[in-house]
Amino acid sequence: MNASDWAYSTTTTVIASIGTLFNLILIVPNLWRARSLTPSSLLIVCLCCSDALLLSNCLTLASTHLRRGDVEYDPIICQIHGFLITFCSLWSLGLCTGLTLFRYIIIICKTPVSHQYAYMYLAGSAAFCALTAGLPFILSSGHRIYIIAQTHMNCTVAWSNTDTTTRGISWICMSVIIIPVSSMGFAYIRIYSEVSKVFGAFRKSFAVAGDDFSGDQERGSKTLIQDSKHQEGHHPSKISTNPGKETNDIYGTFENIRKPSFDEEAHRLPKMLKNRKWTEEETKQIALLMQSISIVGLFMIGWTPYLSMGLYEIVTGTKVHPDYEFAAEMFASLNDSLNPVVVMVFDDKIRSNVIQVLSCAED
Repeated sequence: MNASDWAYSTTTTVIASIGTLFNLILIVPNLWRARSLTPSSLLIVCLCCSDALLLSNCLTLASTHLRRGDVEYDPIICQIHGFLITFCSLWSLGLCTGLTLFRYIIIICKTPVSHQYAYMYLAGSAAFCALTAGLPFILSSGHRIYIIAQTHMNCTVAWSNTDTTTRGISWICMSVIIIPVSSMGFAYIRIYSEVSKVFGAFRKSFAVAGDDFSGDQERGSKTLIQDSKHQEGHHPSKISTNPGKETNDIYGTFENIRKPSFDEEAHRLPKMLKNRKWTEEETKQIALLMQSISIVGLFMIGWTPYLSMGLYEIVTGTKVHPDYEFAAEMFASLNDSLNPVVVMVFDDKIRSNVIQVLSCAED
């Protein structure tokens, strides 16, 4: 092993170890409570499982190099690593696509997502990704397609090979990647358009009432912030404001013009409370949307360098510089390592399960 191999192996071991630990901390408390998770949270836990499996493969390769002091690796075992790494990469993309799809169904189609639908999506996407990753073995070309990378830190598809079988499978893998990415872009454009309409309607309907709330405006904003933390499938928090006081605050400004009768107040109050409840539900969905955007955005940032490298090697039939290949691999590994952190920030249910288990471990 030369200096570059030692640097590559050490860096990969450190990042993969930390990333695997982060993912396991999130997976263990939530996997056995999967029935209590919302469909989106269930997909996120499976995403962390996929990331942990991918990182553990990279960790196995790098730690083996450090232990032996060389970069030689058995070709048969490398093919197994190549299948697992390809499967995990494709399934992670499929799960990010699922998160986007769930938000699209809820926000655009205004249809709830059931647990049964989530289980069917998980099984279908896993089967499809396994079939795609297994194509080299089906075509008896695993030894040509799944090879050790230049950095020796990864067993991956030989993107630069020019034989017909390898190029065909390479383009199939790229199509499986590019089509969902394009679909996610279209979905988020539609979602952004719908959310913009929601906020536009909110501003118009509460333009006057917002000025009349005066002192209660800050309290109302706190309520929305609290409700934004609620997850899909859970009821939003109850309205804690005093109806009588709220009514007085709203109509008190117009007292000098015409004081509304008791019947008018009774008629307007339910409508106002209905609008408040609807706004809380929309706020909850916006919080879930931000969670999905953060996870999908992090995935795109982490995997774009590797995707660009693969496209370049397929088109030109030449390999990129090993340093660029290593940087692309580390970007992907950092994405897999940071996913649990993003999830812990946005997902209340997953975070509470982790905190509960850690608290019990301390006791």
